[in-house]
Amino acid sequence: MTITYSDGKKQEWENFKKNGGSITFEIDPEDISSTKDFETNPSIQPRITTGFELPPTSLIDMPELQALIQVYGSRWDYIVCMVYLSGGKVVYKKKPNGKYEAICNISAA
Repeated sequence: MTITYSDGKKQEWENFKKNGGSITFEIDPEDISSTKDFETNPSIQPRITTGFELPPTSLIDMPELQALIQVYGSRWDYIVCMVYLSGGKVVYKKKPNGKYEAICNISAA
């Protein structure tokens, strides 16, 4: 997993968690799905560079799954979990370098 993360991004993340709004990360396609099968999905293909969403299963609402994500998940898994549990969403856009821009939005507090 590669996620754009620096001291500046850390502060931006803390502000995002506290206040909502928007934050953008650059991630590898394997962070979205280890097989990258989503890239050939007919419903995603037309929007792969303009923006698509892959919301998590409703199982994310289960405290047991949340605990497993926090203990065993990647940093990206945790971010996605936090965003959706806060009523937000993540929109992905494929970049020319093959990575993805992941735009996380939560309504401002």
